Amino acid sequence: MGVIRRKLMALAQKIENEVSDIKGKRLRDVLLCLQFYEGGHIHTAFPDDAITRNLIRHMAAEKGVPLGIGKAKEEQPKHRKIILRQGQAPGDILTMTCGLGDLKRTYPEWEIDVRTTCPELFENSPHLTPLKEDDPDVEIFTITYDEIHQSGWRGHHFTDAFRHDIEQKIGSPITKTGIRPELFLSDQEKAWFNQVHCDFLWDGPFWLLNAGRKQDNELKQYHRWQEVVDLLNEFFDGKIKVIQIGHKAHVHPELNGVLSLIGKTDTRQLIRLAYWSEGTIGPLSFQFVLAGAFQKPHVVLAAGKEGVRWHLYPQGRYIYTNGAMECCAWDGCWLGGEKGKCKQLEDNVPKCFRLIKPHMISDAVKMYYEGGFLKMPTEEKWVSKTKPVELKVVG
Repeated sequence: MGVIRRKLMALAQKIENEVSDIKGKRLRDVLLCLQFYEGGHIHTAFPDDAITRNLIRHMAAEKGVPLGIGKAKEEQPKHRKIILRQGQAPGDILTMTCGLGDLKRTYPEWEIDVRTTCPELFENSPHLTPLKEDDPDVEIFTITYDEIHQSGWRGHHFTDAFRHDIEQKIGSPITKTGIRPELFLSDQEKAWFNQVHCDFLWDGPFWLLNAGRKQDNELKQYHRWQEVVDLLNEFFDGKIKVIQIGHKAHVHPELNGVLSLIGKTDTRQLIRLAYWSEGTIGPLSFQFVLAGAFQKPHVVLAAGKEGVRWHLYPQGRYIYTNGAMECCAWDGCWLGGEKGKCKQLEDNVPKCFRLIKPHMISDAVKMYYEGGFLKMPTEEKWVSKTKPVELKVVG
């Protein structure tokens, strides 16, 4: 641990030279209050003020050294009231549910609540207790995933980043039980007809396809989805349908040979569709996290935008180009939107997408059937006798 200690001390000196006053303390003196243990963890023993804690976290993150959580689980308060805030996209919030579940399992007597932009994700959750923000006993923490900036070389999963941030914010260790996001359907929801039946009178198996993207991120838009759909329909031979999904405000290509529910699902309806589906196909977006929560097959067209291990779930086929290109030789490029445009565009298509051929996506779907995880219907017994299913034809 001597090397890490020297690096932290050197970083402390650098920061100290740039900071005029930190409550009258020298960072080098603060670091002397750290105790080092085997395994690379640092346990903060003293002092216990917010400024010092934040500085120590900053220095440890700078050098990739994980911080320990001061008190052991057995020494934690018997009861706490905690509200977790998370205001990002539905896929991010759903990923956080894994850490939320582990928090409740670690401290079952604690009362936990959330404030998010997608409350539908928490319907029927057994982990939540309604709490009021003006309750003087309630602690409120904004949860994020800063470890994304180190994900390329540290190898953590997205769910780990949320759990670690919750640990650091609340100052309590959390026992990890897995990486699976958590969703809860009521028995009533499971008993309903699914939306594919209601809209198209199709009672057979189906895959969900998200072929779209938000307006601000062109690096999630594959350019050959129609060819993928054609290959899938040839393989499915009318026994399995492709259902195109997506938010009405996003950019979606018009595809032939699909049943379209674009703009026709709210969040809870989409959750139920994922539950009833064979699996999902699409970019790095909400649909594959839904599949991860339900342990469903999912094919993710990741290309080279983000780190590979950051997103992997066991049932997924993750199609990526990391390691095949200089721009994503180790980690992803992380470009798109405000972070900048692709540096290898040809006809406005990123090279990492051009490297991925349509058959690679359809072959990934076929693998589930060839491997036996999914079964092909033996006959066309699913087609409704009262209303024929009409596939959408563009033009």
